[in-house]
Amino acid sequence: MLVICFVLCTLNYGSMAILGYLMYGDDVKSQVTLNLPEGKIGSKLAIYTTLINPFSKYALMVTPLATAVEERLQLAAGSGSGSGRGSSSKRSVNVLVRTLLVVSTVVVAIAVPFFGHLMALVGSLLSVMAAMLLPCIFYLKIFGVARCSRAEVALIATIIVLGSVVAAAGTYASVKKIVLDY
Repeated sequence: MLVICFVLCTLNYGSMAILGYLMYGDDVKSQVTLNLPEGKIGSKLAIYTTLINPFSKYALMVTPLATAVEERLQLAAGSGSGSGRGSSSKRSVNVLVRTLLVVSTVVVAIAVPFFGHLMALVGSLLSVMAAMLLPCIFYLKIFGVARCSRAEVALIATIIVLGSVVAAAGTYASVKKIVLDY
């Protein structure tokens, strides 16, 4: 299943990149929504659809952090007393913690002028590791090199080398932009 998912994602992203370049040529912009014609219903629909993705990803990424902070606050407050108003105060604390996390993220995004470049740096390091390097390494660790065919090991080694090159190039480009722009 993992192989099928990786193949489908690669085909999807690769075909979108190729189609975008074929449609717009050298004028293709970094965000696909910037290439769409203005004022068209289809363009607006595409933009609104792409807005759903960050909302869901942000919530998924912040939930473990929020839960950890909420648990720490509950332990510090000693909320094991069993009183009736504990539920409403617990809910208030949860809402406050999550609101403060969102506000702090917005403040950092506005206050740090190179926040986008910083996120590109984090993405080039962590996304490549999570999507390319670690799955290959874990696969080899789980199944062992001895049980894999030579072709499989060669393919995995190629992916690891290419992933390392991509991570290094992305990291270098991000650091260069941060240093030169600011």
